[in-house]
Amino acid sequence: MKPELSGRVALVTGGTKGIGRAIVQALILEGAHIAVTARGADGLKKLANDFPDTNILTISADATNPSEVMVAMEKVIETFGKLDILVNNVGGPGRMGGLNDLTDADWKNAFDLNVLSLVHFVKAADPHLRKSNCGRVINISSISGVQPGTFNPHYTITKAATINLSKYLANYFVDEDILVNVVCPGPVHSESWEENVRRQATERDISLEDSRQRIEKEESLKIPLGRVGEGADIAGLVTFLASDKASWITGSCFHVNGGKLKTIY
Repeated sequence: MKPELSGRVALVTGGTKGIGRAIVQALILEGAHIAVTARGADGLKKLANDFPDTNILTISADATNPSEVMVAMEKVIETFGKLDILVNNVGGPGRMGGLNDLTDADWKNAFDLNVLSLVHFVKAADPHLRKSNCGRVINISSISGVQPGTFNPHYTITKAATINLSKYLANYFVDEDILVNVVCPGPVHSESWEENVRRQATERDISLEDSRQRIEKEESLKIPLGRVGEGADIAGLVTFLASDKASWITGSCFHVNGGKLKTIY
């Protein structure tokens, strides 16, 4: 059977770790040509080495810098000649903290990383997606965008903004048949997860392994399906949304969280 995305070109931002890497791998398995951006050169090199026999282009770029984003997009077009799928995965809380722990700079940095990065890549991709007959924009948000907890408010509000912006973009692109959707993962093993493990190990004065086990148990108890997610749990939905099977889906928000979300939204 021919792979679902054979011959299509996808760009995944922040694609060297966690959810982003799982998305890259899933898109490769479906036959897509892949471009990946990230800030870390080591991570990009490892990714290229891990998939040596695939059409993968790795680009070092700061997603918060519009000039670097534009250069990255030019490299994609020079290499593959087109762009069909944009996956805006890059993001994170930056410095973690509660309301009184965070500085104005923390709030601004979170907005730059989680919202403006998406804006920069969509603007750079706009003219190329319009030339595609299967244009897709898939934004990765978070369960915290609709169900915030008691921590990292600077992060949760930007993830709410990402959901809202995705709906706007669906309306903006609808006349061009470019489909825009947003995926909101729940707790997933990722770099941010490990960051939280390290933070809580310090705060609780326990070992990293003890911290990891405690957080795993605490979070699993909050999830009806009884486990923390993996990147592959998100990647399967992303590949579906990128495919022709999702050709009548746009402006929608999809939650993948093992049942943790307390409502149907």
